[in-house]
Amino acid sequence: MPFSIVSEEGRHFLNLEGSVTVQHAHDLAAKLGETVEDGTPVSVGTRDLEDIDTCILQLLYSLRKTVPGVSFDNPSEFFIAAVDRCALRRELLSAREGL
Repeated sequence: MPFSIVSEEGRHFLNLEGSVTVQHAHDLAAKLGETVEDGTPVSVGTRDLEDIDTCILQLLYSLRKTVPGVSFDNPSEFFIAAVDRCALRRELLSAREGL
């Protein structure tokens, strides 16, 4: 799987790596649904991301609207470029100064 979710220290860590596409959307949505129902903050890592579909960005936007405390810590240049292509910078990265 090109994603993993680890829970520790009162936070969930979602790591996206490689190619995360529409083929993974259902599994990712199901796993997030199981994991985040307690409202625990989520940190999303994109350092090793190589490809991401619009549907995954939309899923992340939905996650951000649903769970308080979703953050994109040190987003990769690739992730930022994909977010910009889909005009989702304000929705996904607005909490980051300078972006």
